[in-house]
Amino acid sequence: MLENAWGWLIVAYLFLAGAGAGAFVAAVACDLLAPDWSKSLARAGSLASGPLVAVGTMCLVFDLEAGLWQPWRQLYLVSNLSSMISWGVIVLSLFIPVALLYAAALNDLTFVGRYAKKYVWHLEVAGSVLAVATAVYTGILIAVVNGVPFWNTPLMPVLFLASAVSTGLAVAMIGAAIIDITTIRTLSNFALGHVIFLAIEGVVLMLFIFMSLTRSVEAAVSANMMISGVLSPYFWLLVVVLGILVPFALSIVEYYEYGKMPKYLVVGADLLVLVGGMSLRGVIIFAASPPQIV
Repeated sequence: MLENAWGWLIVAYLFLAGAGAGAFVAAVACDLLAPDWSKSLARAGSLASGPLVAVGTMCLVFDLEAGLWQPWRQLYLVSNLSSMISWGVIVLSLFIPVALLYAAALNDLTFVGRYAKKYVWHLEVAGSVLAVATAVYTGILIAVVNGVPFWNTPLMPVLFLASAVSTGLAVAMIGAAIIDITTIRTLSNFALGHVIFLAIEGVVLMLFIFMSLTRSVEAAVSANMMISGVLSPYFWLLVVVLGILVPFALSIVEYYEYGKMPKYLVVGADLLVLVGGMSLRGVIIFAASPPQIV
């Protein structure tokens, strides 16, 4: 893969933070809309969200080289409120404990969970706002970078938000299958979520590429690198075919067959969504660099 000043640590952060935020939203949606038959999915989403965002945040901190050898330098990350990075770190710092408390409450973990259970509704409201902010911030973080016209578009946060919901739902569905494999039949209800959000992601991705091709010379060079250059095999195979089209088709079948689709295909579709989400962020980050040898 290509080398870039924004490397794999940033790609990992963008993916993990988005998937964690999306898993939280999926957990809250399940707990509020279908608490009787989707407890496993809500539990799995809540358990995954906080740790995923925490690990992603560590990737971001290490990439910024703030805190690896001088931990006190992390204070500088929140000291400049005119910086988008400072606001992002604040949002992440608030979301992680809220997500961990929500997981403890939904899964009755220790006395903390039993106490936090009294405030589940408050945690769901505050956590949902912070989760959306976390997912949107992953797009804003690179959209505001000067000198990379390919990233400077308001579509970037929208694209990453749609992908975050898809990958978060995939994380929750895989986790639900691990917690209770018998719940796999009820997961068919949530396949419609994949259909909707993968469709939104696909449409926004097409708009993003089309606008990049027409917006500026620099953005067009990056877009061409994705669709016909050195990154095109990764983009078409991992992002478009395996990450969007195949799970989109499988989710339609899963929804209409309701529980009759083989379990390995149900889980396989979710795994492909995760592969596509990680690859999407990778090709967008690496497309901003000059072509190099793979």
